[in-house]
Amino acid sequence: MTSDYSPRESLEHEDRARELVEHAEQQGYRFVPLIAAVLAVLAGLSSLYAGRLSERILTLKNEAVLDEVTASDLWSEYQAESVKGHLYEISALTQTGALASNMRKRAAQYKAEQKPLMREARRHESLRDAELRESAETERRKASLDVAVALFEISIVLVSIAALARRPWLLAFAALGGVVALIYAVRGVLQ
Repeated sequence: MTSDYSPRESLEHEDRARELVEHAEQQGYRFVPLIAAVLAVLAGLSSLYAGRLSERILTLKNEAVLDEVTASDLWSEYQAESVKGHLYEISALTQTGALASNMRKRAAQYKAEQKPLMREARRHESLRDAELRESAETERRKASLDVAVALFEISIVLVSIAALARRPWLLAFAALGGVVALIYAVRGVLQ
């Protein structure tokens, strides 16, 4: 029995196998730039939206401060009307006749002016509270987007390292990071 198998043929098979493995590896890594680009775009969009939420947070907090100041001014005016009304009531006790009647009328006017002031002050306090609640909710959304941006950036780095070091398991970690980042981004946008 003679063998038709030569060492040269063995080397040719080995070279061909090596070429196939290299080709397969190159095929697996040809999507790396696309993956990195998609992750970068998602990171950019998340960062942009987080910036918009930051602006919204500042606007809401400014509006809350303005409503607080307005409510405080209204309560001060309410107190001033109360003091004036009490002064006229006390003065009416020391007077008689038409003068006492006029003073009681003025005291009643000041008392009547208090009710609308109280309603308006409470309305501004209510607006302030709503703005502060919305601001806190927006801050939670922004925090979610901030986490998404960080995870997208980490995933981009992992994709790059996976391509350079030819480590497919790093590519898997990058994909996992990208998926988790996408979940955080969607959560930040939709909340």
